[in-house]
Amino acid sequence: MLKLEQLQADIGTSYTNKLIKRLHKFAYIPPKVLQELATQALSEKWAKDLHVLEKYLAVHVAWSIEQGKVTFSDDQFYVSAGNLQTRYGTPLYLIFIKGTDVTKAPWKLIKAGSQINAPALPAPPEIPKGPEIPKGVEIVMQHDHMLKDNEERVSFLKDAPPVAQMCAISGAIQWSLNRGLHLPYWYYGSMNYLVPLYLKDRENITNAPDLVAPIQIANEMLLVRTVLEPHMPYANSRVSVKRHDQLPPWMIDTWNAHADAMDVDDEDSE
Repeated sequence: MLKLEQLQADIGTSYTNKLIKRLHKFAYIPPKVLQELATQALSEKWAKDLHVLEKYLAVHVAWSIEQGKVTFSDDQFYVSAGNLQTRYGTPLYLIFIKGTDVTKAPWKLIKAGSQINAPALPAPPEIPKGPEIPKGVEIVMQHDHMLKDNEERVSFLKDAPPVAQMCAISGAIQWSLNRGLHLPYWYYGSMNYLVPLYLKDRENITNAPDLVAPIQIANEMLLVRTVLEPHMPYANSRVSVKRHDQLPPWMIDTWNAHADAMDVDDEDSE
């Protein structure tokens, strides 16, 4: 008889940014089944090799197991495919069995669809909420990584002294936070926030920002490790909402413009 405790041991720690690698260590995901899921789900851009869909499953399958949103039969277990639905609003589910090769992943995905024969249908996991953003705390930035290692992203600031660069980004973060423009963002095993940075023009905040900054709340400070181009964090933002159209229009538009050309390495750039 399959037990939840075994799944929780097999899925491992959530403190990682290598989400797809974590999923692959847990279960073999046949490309054919992944494609079947993409075909049945409400249409959206999942990028090359359905990379964003696989990352979405990596997060939501883990949440289901961690939260106990799993049902069992004698030799299979069932989880929801996150909050994915068909175009008619029918929930989608995943069926896993024990893997047959002890040297590889302990589980195998065998079916994805809206019609499954399960003793009980699993509920989707709860999307975790991020912590409250404290007011008036210091914004701490990893300057060398942000502005030297990735200087092509901030080329319009290249002639400014380092302190001026940091003040510009810090000010843009605070400006957006004050207006509630931040959005949820899954990062290293917890829900954090993504903040749009309007550094050149603030006349229309429905337009795409110049950059975006993932922020982490830690020890009464806001930690900023990097800045990204607006389309780059789409995958980690997508897992954080039930439907892709709950993301800001600027994020969907910039993602749609870049999705087909995105490399996996670019997707995880920091």
